[in-house]
Amino acid sequence: MKKEFSTNDHIHPDSRKDTHNQSSQENGTWNDHQLEQLFGEALGDTPTADETRKAWQTFIRRHRIRHQSIRRIMILGIAAAVIALALVFQPLLQPEQQEVEVFTSLEVPEEITFREEGKRIIVSTPPATITSVQLSDGSKVLLSANSRLEYQKEFTDTIRSVKLSGEARFEVAKDASRPFIVCTEQLQTRVLGTVFDVKAYPRYSPDVILYQGRVNVSHTKRNQSKEMHPGEQISLDKQGKLQLKRVDTEKRKGWAENKFSFDNTDLRQVMQEIGSWYNISIVFRSRPLLDERIYFHINRQLPVNAVLDVLNDLKIAQFTMKEGKIIVETPQDKKR
Repeated sequence: MKKEFSTNDHIHPDSRKDTHNQSSQENGTWNDHQLEQLFGEALGDTPTADETRKAWQTFIRRHRIRHQSIRRIMILGIAAAVIALALVFQPLLQPEQQEVEVFTSLEVPEEITFREEGKRIIVSTPPATITSVQLSDGSKVLLSANSRLEYQKEFTDTIRSVKLSGEARFEVAKDASRPFIVCTEQLQTRVLGTVFDVKAYPRYSPDVILYQGRVNVSHTKRNQSKEMHPGEQISLDKQGKLQLKRVDTEKRKGWAENKFSFDNTDLRQVMQEIGSWYNISIVFRSRPLLDERIYFHINRQLPVNAVLDVLNDLKIAQFTMKEGKIIVETPQDKKR
């Protein structure tokens, strides 16, 4: 049985209302009477007020559900994008977390070896070892740990030449007629008679320090050379060019006396020296620590763990041995 609308609810066929309805439709807005008529037509009969209200509530509920679904999808998409960007830019935002290996362990013998190959002799040293070599012209070489020296059993009448990988101190006998040349992968040092250090471990920037006399250092692959005087050091800069500077040679003599001796030295250099002496890879897990400067003096003949204990007492960084490597990272109390 059909229920009648009350006077207030019924839609009257008034021409002014029709005109208003048409105007409302054109403007894209609907009043309650129009919605009732719309739902009535859809149901095939004129609905009651209660039916209209229920139909309208169903319409609103579905509309909200659709918008909520769209909003959830958008939120999930934005969250995924934020996570992706965080993963991409995390190394840039936290560069100190990137690992930097400042020394890589080398393939070296377990004891000092002397090997003859034709007219040449090759001397190799194990970790934490220094050995003396006397050449046929009277020159003396103090060969450091994890190093290799190649030289002729008898020098020629025109030149005295040796090859070095690693670190050594040379006390060259004077002979004006026969220059003495130390060849490394990147540098060549030419002298007549003097005392100097050459450090040239594989994959690391080489340097030469002069204690006595005068030497000329040249680049093996570039047309560059510089003359050195006592108290000077030559190394390669980041562009591979020869760089000459004054240094305190007393601070650099320590290795020949079985000492680690560093005064206001950056931690990168300190750990490279420790790594090259013990032949242990050194990995930094905090870039800012590379430039920390320390004062550090200790006997080289101590076990590496004892050296790390002393370094840890400085409270500058945390030094631990993990999987055959020395790890340098920010102390736990400073990470918080």
